[in-house]
Amino acid sequence: PSPFKAAGQECCLVSYSKGTVKSTPGYEVIRRLPSFVYLETRTGPGTEVEYTTDLFTDIGSVILLHEDPEVVKKDIAFIRYMEEINGFFIYETKQEILKRPRGDNITLSSALPPRPSSPSKSPGVGKKFIPIHRRVFSSDGPMLFRHQSLDRPEMRPLVKKMTTIDASKEVVIIVDPHSTGCCIAKEVMARTYRVIAVWSKGSNSEMRQQAPLGCSDLKYFSEIEEKENVLETAAAIQKAANLFRVVACICGGESGSELTDAISEKLGLRTNGTNLKRLNKKRQQDLVAAKGLRATRQAGGKNFSDVETFLQTEAYPIVVKPTGYSGYDGAKLCHNFDEAKEHFVFLMSVQSGEDDEVVCQEFLRGREYLVDNVSRDGEHKTTMVWVHDKRPANGSNFVYFGLLPVDSSSIEGSLVISYARAVLDTLGVRNGPSHASVMMTDSGPCLVEMACNAHGGDGTWQPLVRALNGGYSQINATVDAYLDRQAFSLIPSKMPSPFKAAGQECCLVSYSKGTVKSTPGYEVIRRLPSFVYLETRTGPGTEVEYTTDLFTDIGSVILLHEDPEVVKKDIAFIRYMEEINGFFIYETKQEILKRPRGDNITLSSALPPRPSSPSKSPGVGKKFIPIHRRVFSSDGPMLFRHQSLDRPEMRPLVKKMTTIDASKEVVIIVDPHSTGCCIAKEVMARTYRVIAVWSKGSNSEMRQQAPLGCSDLKYFSEIEEKENVLETAAAIQKAANLFRVVACICGGESGSELTDAISEKLGLRTNGTNLKRLNKKRQQDLVAAKGLRATRQAGGKNFSDVETFLQTEAYPIVVKPTGYSGYDGAKLCHNFDEAKEHFVFLMSVQSGEDDEVVCQEFLRGREYLVDNVSRDGEHKTTMVWVHDKRPANGSNFVYFGLLPVDSSSIEGSLVISYARAVLDTLGVRNGPSHASVMMTDSGPCLVEMACNAHGGDGTWQPLVRALNGGYSQINATVDAYLDRQAFSLIPSKMPSPFKAA
Repeated sequence: PSPFKAAGQECCLVSYSKGTVKSTPGYEVIRRLPSFVYLETRTGPGTEVEYTTDLFTDIGSVILLHEDPEVVKKDIAFIRYMEEINGFFIYETKQEILKRPRGDNITLSSALPPRPSSPSKSPGVGKKFIPIHRRVFSSDGPMLFRHQSLDRPEMRPLVKKMTTIDASKEVVIIVDPHSTGCCIAKEVMARTYRVIAVWSKGSNSEMRQQAPLGCSDLKYFSEIEEKENVLETAAAIQKAANLFRVVACICGGESGSELTDAISEKLGLRTNGTNLKRLNKKRQQDLVAAKGLRATRQAGGKNFSDVETFLQTEAYPIVVKPTGYSGYDGAKLCHNFDEAKEHFVFLMSVQSGEDDEVVCQEFLRGREYLVDNVSRDGEHKTTMVWVHDKRPANGSNFVYFGLLPVDSSSIEGSLVISYARAVLDTLGVRNGPSHASVMMTDSGPCLVEMACNAHGGDGTWQPLVRALNGGYSQINATVDAYLDRQAFSLIPSKMPSPFKAAGQECCLVSYSKGTVKSTPGYEVIRRLPSFVYLETRTGPGTEVEYTTDLFTDIGSVILLHEDPEVVKKDIAFIRYMEEINGFFIYETKQEILKRPRGDNITLSSALPPRPSSPSKSPGVGKKFIPIHRRVFSSDGPMLFRHQSLDRPEMRPLVKKMTTIDASKEVVIIVDPHSTGCCIAKEVMARTYRVIAVWSKGSNSEMRQQAPLGCSDLKYFSEIEEKENVLETAAAIQKAANLFRVVACICGGESGSELTDAISEKLGLRTNGTNLKRLNKKRQQDLVAAKGLRATRQAGGKNFSDVETFLQTEAYPIVVKPTGYSGYDGAKLCHNFDEAKEHFVFLMSVQSGEDDEVVCQEFLRGREYLVDNVSRDGEHKTTMVWVHDKRPANGSNFVYFGLLPVDSSSIEGSLVISYARAVLDTLGVRNGPSHASVMMTDSGPCLVEMACNAHGGDGTWQPLVRALNGGYSQINATVDAYLDRQAFSLIPSKMPSPFKAA
């Protein structure tokens, strides 16, 4: 057809690298693409990969298919980029790979005045308590997973610098050196100073373990606990310093800000002093407002009466938070008076400090900026401005997607830099690092709060900032401010415009949930050309939730490159990885963005014109069982190729001689497509010849429907069904020649009736033709006559045959053809007119002498599939399945999978017994069958019985063999016809419990 009914293509995968493969994480990611259908590759652990130069050296083939051409286009671009970055493999040996830009090409391309360099990158992310811009990827040591690009020069250690008279005889105090404070400590040590760590009363054990990558082995000259007062603490420091001169006291974390000011003031070091109590969040706003700057409207105090009037008059929502740093953030956005009062009372109950209060503030609306400064004697140097990338996701309005650098010459950059410096002057911050959270409101920039310590996040941003700025960051600038006046004077007043490189921090967002089994996507992310650093708390065994805030993200990635287009491309790649859940494989079924079913894509428009199509849109030549239809079918080579080539279930069987001389015998298989091909292959493996007989109900699409591993089957002969069974039998005998025909097996539902006719005519094991058991109406009539629960129904050729039923039966009602015509045609009709219209339509497209239409009650309950194999009336149940159907994406019946059912469970026992009774009722004594049974309120009820093996290309075969301990419906079918002894050894029903999961 032109245009095509869907979009898709085959992608041959190209290698731009070479090496010995250790693992293939990229293949797992590819399988998450929404248009993914199939992946075939010869490449796995231990294989050698070469540069792709022809069809023989490609690294695989992917089939993509989707109803939306844009989805296919996006997925193709994703795959091509995976090739460029070598995202498919991790090699055992160093591979040749696309050139990654060297850091010196980024940071050194523009010459700077000589100045101190900074230490190697120390990634991680800190747990800092600032309610709105708090970073939370912090410590928690063992649960933190860090990945760093080790070949970037930004990560290399610095040359030690002597910056005073004799640094080797001097000591620096760092108060609460956790998160980025560790990076500052490392920088100080790199300049040959000793470092004394002072731990304030506001720190805790979690903070003290919060060391970024590269800082976990820091050795302090001494560690001191804060004493009862500053005099005692200062004395303890002097004692620890011994003969070393104390030259600076630097704040390492917000919890130590107040103590840093007190110690530096007491020891006569560079200080901000203690007179202003600038760390109190309410006091900050009062001082800013008094200076005439835009400040947050607020009220605060120890008693609820101090804020009651404000809470009664200010528009909601309102932010309620503690005024000081207590190691507990406690900020809450309250939406009404009662909620605000409750949180006020709670905060006062958990605070015990003399100056502890609670402040209630207006909720600021706008874009939130972070302004990083370093000051020396009142001179402020702005080392970076960031803006939060917050967007709606997963039902939340404020999900953090990252931190973006802001150009210092932009209008917003200029405004927030000037405003933040004015706030620093107002608060008397003259020395050291700081980072201000500033909201750009409709009336201009407004302070959220000022923190007198370096920007947190474990300093993961350090290599990014150094590259953007051309060589410096807040970390080395802080050390310069205290220890190297000349170096500090060379740092520009604000960041260069434009930046010297491109990059940003990406917060990773989860659109799914589950228990993580592995993280192939993280390995792929590390191959991105702009990748610098990844930190996440998520690894095997951890639980992932939908990301709704900064606490539920799944990691943080730092990207950096000299080319902005590369960064832009990598960001888009990461965002698409999020959409397709490309990061994880879950241990349990996760909730994930809906992937289109194959029949919804290719078959919805492949039917003859008709009034409407069923919910599971049928296609020509495909069997339509409306509720349990399997759609992995044809073209399915790919499913096996990627999943199962290394599974023992796939290994060739030992050939078995099961009759007098199998090499001189032939087996007929009627319509050997889908699982029928697997039966044919099993027969051939036992050295029998196979004659394929194609019924009139088959079509060209079916005949091409060969599962993986069966596409090259060579039949002894292929025969078309003739005008009658006599002529067909004669053609078979002629094709068999001197070979003895020993069995006739049904390969697909379209061939069921012909199988019975041929086997009966040739005197083989058969079910006979007397019952017309394949007619869907006839099946229910026979079952009802036996006293078993059957579907209420009416059917016939004329509408008058069903009119009364349609007027009296409760809707919805299933309307479908009674026989197999190569067209499913079942439809769930919700009213009389719709049912009548579909009845008339079905009769118009059927031409068989016995073709009718049946109208049936709509069965409600859980739907089971019961797979049996029979020999001379003895039934062996090889598997029972239950459909996992749940509401999703606005639909009540989304198929999430097929689950094996324990044969000893109540449901398992019931449906096994019921299905066997139906087989006896329908006279099915030989061969494979699969029954669709609904567990209704009144017990099991037949949907329909199919006298062929369970479909789906037999993809379930390795699973069933593992669950059962070695057998499946496929080999049991061959045993039933060709090996009586082997069939007798198959258990009557599956083992309980299963042998695997």
